[in-house]
Amino acid sequence: MVSCRQRHHHVNRSFYYWKTAYKPTNFELDALQHLAIQKIYIRLFDLEWNTTAQTVYPLAVLRMRPVADTTTQFVPVIFITQATLSHLQHNTDNIAARISSLAEVVCSESGIRAAELQIDCDWTANTREAYFALLTALKKQPFLAGKELSCTIRMHQIKYTTSSGIPPVSHGVLMCYNMGNTRKYGDHNSILDVATARKYLGGTGTYPLHLNIALPLFSWSVLFREKRFVGILREVTPEMIAGNSAFLKASGNLYQCLRDTVWNGYTLLRNDMVRTESTTVRDLNELAGYTSGLLPNDSVDVIYFSCDSLTLSKYSLHDLETVFDHYR
Repeated sequence: MVSCRQRHHHVNRSFYYWKTAYKPTNFELDALQHLAIQKIYIRLFDLEWNTTAQTVYPLAVLRMRPVADTTTQFVPVIFITQATLSHLQHNTDNIAARISSLAEVVCSESGIRAAELQIDCDWTANTREAYFALLTALKKQPFLAGKELSCTIRMHQIKYTTSSGIPPVSHGVLMCYNMGNTRKYGDHNSILDVATARKYLGGTGTYPLHLNIALPLFSWSVLFREKRFVGILREVTPEMIAGNSAFLKASGNLYQCLRDTVWNGYTLLRNDMVRTESTTVRDLNELAGYTSGLLPNDSVDVIYFSCDSLTLSKYSLHDLETVFDHYR
């Protein structure tokens, strides 16, 4: 059935780059070259709410030396937290000006000749009015003159379009990851579950914005104490947990900590539980095969999240090529 609905797209091969400093390793550069990557969506900074100062504040601003590569298109991305959204109601014009000014400075210093600015934010029905007002104000800023403004779209915003609304941007990026409740105890995979994607994305073909698509490559481990969420153990891979004698496999992807320990920068207690989550090539291919038939546009940016050596080392370049090919 999927093949009957399959569309042919012009595919722009892309990656997100989500580090504070743009210093790709030789391994990363070789992968980008081999995969013929045409775009890098690069995070400029996070916009967080400062409770003490009662204003927004940029965090983790990108450090990047101007690059000589003129064949790769860089798309700057700004991440806005939900806490920030809840304080935007009466200050959108001022905040839009500050965002635009800082984005212009960072792009200029980094040698990024931007044709597009992307905003990454998971808005809700309660925050959509303020968020859409901010997007509208951003489009009026001098830095955005002659540029496109895009934003990320979560799966729930596709399924519940009436309450979520349609953001005032030129196009969106459908984020096909972080599908489950990371904080809920259990042996599910909150990064990618194809069955969940099918429940949410049936209406994608009628969504009124052109959609590109983002796919996950990353993995992480989630820590629970007495079945309560403690946090995400970043850069702790499933292989690291499975190969550590301090852990005993309990069931599925759940591991029990056997003793109090400090490991990889994290303090763990006896009987803590760790859920390992990753993205398999099989799931990526199934998701790509399904979503490629949902996109009505003739061209699509297919964006992997994200470009770093630890993540890329888990996949063969042939596997990544195969996933791209689903969208052709």
